Amino acid sequence: MKLRALALIILVVGALPAVTAHTPSTTDSTALNGQDVSSIQDTTENETDPDSNSSDYTKLYVESDYDYPELKPGESTEFTVTVTNREDSDIDLDPHVYVPPVGENLLEESWVTIDGDSTVAANGEQEFTVTVSVPEDAEMGRYSGQVAFTDEKVTYPGRPERPVHATSVNVRVWQEPTVDIVSNTYIHGQAEAGDTTTKEIVVENTGDEAVPLSPQLRDDRHRTYGGSSSKIDPAWLNIEAPSNVAPGETATVTVTMSPPENAESNRYRGNLDLGLKDPNRDDNNNHWQEVSMRLEVWNQPDEAFETSFEVSEDAENVTLTLSPRSGYGDSSDSAPADFDITFVKPDGTTVTAERVQVSDRGTVDLSESNNPNAQQQGEYLVRSGGQEFVYQIDDPEAGSWDLQVMPENVIGFNYDITRNESAK
Repeated sequence: MKLRALALIILVVGALPAVTAHTPSTTDSTALNGQDVSSIQDTTENETDPDSNSSDYTKLYVESDYDYPELKPGESTEFTVTVTNREDSDIDLDPHVYVPPVGENLLEESWVTIDGDSTVAANGEQEFTVTVSVPEDAEMGRYSGQVAFTDEKVTYPGRPERPVHATSVNVRVWQEPTVDIVSNTYIHGQAEAGDTTTKEIVVENTGDEAVPLSPQLRDDRHRTYGGSSSKIDPAWLNIEAPSNVAPGETATVTVTMSPPENAESNRYRGNLDLGLKDPNRDDNNNHWQEVSMRLEVWNQPDEAFETSFEVSEDAENVTLTLSPRSGYGDSSDSAPADFDITFVKPDGTTVTAERVQVSDRGTVDLSESNNPNAQQQGEYLVRSGGQEFVYQIDDPEAGSWDLQVMPENVIGFNYDITRNESAK
């Protein structure tokens, strides 16, 4: 949607010694001369103009269809400004670029050309075509200025003078980034306390010069994480990376997370600042080169998980399906999941269940490209669905049974107890 700036200048009787500000209607209140009207109202009502004894301004509307573009060096944009004359006589305009005397990233006059008839008839209107052309050697940043149509200015106490009949011209100059994180910008891992998990971050530099690379855990001393999450301890991390990314090359950052044996079971979070500097990105916006980290730490339990279930007279067998909770793309060389299973019969004796099935599950997807739980295999994105372990007891006694499960190398699991009954 294009933003439209509407300027209404009201003629005030010259005999009045003070400037009386026009209070815009609801229609006007969005923008005045491309600026926030509310701020103008606050400073103009009941104020006098210290630099003049007259407040007679030409009655002109200035309306623009400028859409505040983002341009690369060498690009240009064109927009239309309509000046409407509410006077009873012709008005000679002086269209020109106005750049404030102070400020940062001020628009260069040479970037702007204004085409149109400089005379607007009584009670008529005149259109102007304004072209903004960014030169090839322009530096990145946001540039601002105004296109004014008369030399009339207004001054408020404590502020520099500004044109009365003008529209704002703001442009953001940018270039295609040359440095990018081609792997995920968030890494999730799981590790038993006392164990490790390793993740890799790949950075690509398509530019013509080397860029620095100095990853470190950001100091979020004032940030707290909600729920049960805590901050990752920097002492748990070992980060290996080259000092820079060569032009036209990629570099790999290896992050090894090693929670100590006394670490509490919890979710830990942090942000890794890679220390990258892209010559084509604004230095004030460096969030693009931060990697969000989450580490789930768990401890091997001392006691088995227990649950009870009932077996009817019609049961032919009982099957137990255990599904270890799958990790976040952790390396396949980690210790395999296992379970120590004990069934307790109604009379208190134990039964050793036979493991009759082990299955692997997964999902293959062609529609996703940035899933932290998946690995890219050529054209396919593959997510592990984990494993299933099935145990079975035949001809179980009727009554109340207990199940005891001691997991090994497992952060969590699902269980399903099925009683297969004969038809009556």
